[in-house]
Amino acid sequence: MMRSLATVVAVEPGAITVSCQQQTSCGHCASRDSCGTGIVSKAIPGRSHLVKIPTRTQVTLGDVVEIGLSERSMLHSAMLVYVLPLLFLILGAVLGQWWFVDLADSGELGVILTSTVSAAIGLLLARRLARRMEGLSAYKPDLIRVLGNPIQKDRVINAASKDSD
Repeated sequence: MMRSLATVVAVEPGAITVSCQQQTSCGHCASRDSCGTGIVSKAIPGRSHLVKIPTRTQVTLGDVVEIGLSERSMLHSAMLVYVLPLLFLILGAVLGQWWFVDLADSGELGVILTSTVSAAIGLLLARRLARRMEGLSAYKPDLIRVLGNPIQKDRVINAASKDSD
């Protein structure tokens, strides 16, 4: 199960809405200070996503919660979004190569157009399937546990600054 921390932003009977930051692994390696992508990831903060989660657990506004999503649903979603359009692109290029170059003995413009149209069809199909899967409970995150209120910055004690003199 993939887990993430989120903050409760709305509480309704039988459901909560949480806000979680989009996390990226970029900017966490040893070369993050010299890498252009690492510098950009530091300058531009991650996006915040709102997710509605059905639950019977008592949660208050502002609580930090841990939410989780199964790896299986993540892999299915990634396959749908990335592999399906790529597969359609490749099949369109093969079909265009056979049709326009081998049979019609024309140029590669037909191959390019066929692969582009096929990739667009793959994207539209992936979008339609993703909307259909959106309502399934296996593709929605679950509330794992409530961690409570976040620690306020004015209540944190840093003992290291006193001992380092």
